[in-house]
Amino acid sequence: MAVFFDKEKHVLIQLEGDADWDAFFNNCEGFITHRDAQLIKNYLEGVAKTVVIEKGYVDADYRDTYFNFFSRKFAQYPSKTIRANFFTAKISPRMLFKLDRYQEDYIGFIVLKPNRVLSIGRTILDPEKLPFVQGHICTAQYPVHILGAELAAKGFPYMSQDSDVTICAHAACWMIFRYFSQRYNRYAEKWPFEVSQLTRDVSTGRLVPSKGLTAFQVTEMFSNFGFSPEIYSRNFHKKMFDQLLYMYVESGLPVVAAMHGRQHAITIIGHRSDYTLPVPKTPASSDIYLVGLIANDDNHLPYHAIRKSDPKPDDGYWSKIKASEIDTFIVPLYEKIHLSAEHIIELSRHILSHEVFGLNACSKLLSPDEIITRTFLTSSKSFKRMRRGDAVPFGISDVYCEMAMPKFVWVCEISTPELFKKGEIAGEILFDATANWLDRMAFLAIHYPDFFLLNDRDFLTDDPKRFTIGNLDTDNIIPYRCYVNNLNKV
Repeated sequence: MAVFFDKEKHVLIQLEGDADWDAFFNNCEGFITHRDAQLIKNYLEGVAKTVVIEKGYVDADYRDTYFNFFSRKFAQYPSKTIRANFFTAKISPRMLFKLDRYQEDYIGFIVLKPNRVLSIGRTILDPEKLPFVQGHICTAQYPVHILGAELAAKGFPYMSQDSDVTICAHAACWMIFRYFSQRYNRYAEKWPFEVSQLTRDVSTGRLVPSKGLTAFQVTEMFSNFGFSPEIYSRNFHKKMFDQLLYMYVESGLPVVAAMHGRQHAITIIGHRSDYTLPVPKTPASSDIYLVGLIANDDNHLPYHAIRKSDPKPDDGYWSKIKASEIDTFIVPLYEKIHLSAEHIIELSRHILSHEVFGLNACSKLLSPDEIITRTFLTSSKSFKRMRRGDAVPFGISDVYCEMAMPKFVWVCEISTPELFKKGEIAGEILFDATANWLDRMAFLAIHYPDFFLLNDRDFLTDDPKRFTIGNLDTDNIIPYRCYVNNLNKV
């Protein structure tokens, strides 16, 4: 029986030099602009050793914009795209039908769309395969099928704007929506044209072609997607703005950040911190170690680092943007998270300095003047799962696993500069994320090195019976690993 294979539809190219990159771009002619070709080459040259090109690829995101917009133009646009799959290994053409053997070498894919202006579409690239990317980043896994082989692309979604249906803010929102729909079943996937239609009540003109979005329109889009968003302004939260941004990113929540001076919006998806930096003064928050934020900026390829301050580090993939240029950000919170980051800062300070529950009152091993705190939001399911596998001393892990908790909890980890460098902590305070911000009994548990307290949230008064208190028999701090499940370390 004869076997027919269209060699023009699936092309494998080993990327050993400029001629091979030219061959790749020639195979994508009409689907990639000169600017984007140079962008991809500069980004992946020396990292990608093989590219597998899928011509006539049906990309759901592009088809959505094609049928709702591009098909209505006078000039004809193709309805299909090209998908380029990149590998760190040199793959023989004979292995084209056995690409699942190269999962460990799979960098990810870039969809090229024929819209004549900005050609980079849906993109998933693994930051761990990119030597110039460092930091802690939100990631998810996305299934990929190539000629019957099943692979998984790991990373955070990226796409460039097309300047018609999507501009920078639409692209930033789409990235966040695509991440959440992949990671959490409760969120439905949204295509780019659908994203553009999520803002109607506060729009001041036609939705497409778009002239741009305001921060309030982004907030409306988040609400219509199913989030309960918070919006923060540097002018309003002057002293806490950078700390609040860091706390949400540390919680594994990507945010849309706006820079009105640049008239641009990006997606903050992680951070880069140096835990060996000296701490000038304690007590302090862990954002004191922050070197920069990791962003998906549709003007560049993924995982651009935005420096906290000058000078710009020599290593890495750094943007010209500085974190201080961000003047607004919007956070996609789950609808039942009632306590915001600024409330947790105040509640944590209140407890740590409390005359009855504070460190001075309850712990002989730890002083409030020497601590580093790291505060983040996480699901109780994830928190229990990690603590079950990475024990807290004195059987406290078992207590946490047995405790009734809301779907999400705020965690304020307590450490010292010496312990934090090793990724270790000495205790934590857990908060009910559904509590009222004026409720001073919003905490679920307080754990210091030699003290443990549980708070029954069902009590309506300050009756002492609501507390279960245990003094832990130890003369030394017994450290344990900090929580690490929100972000992927690269």
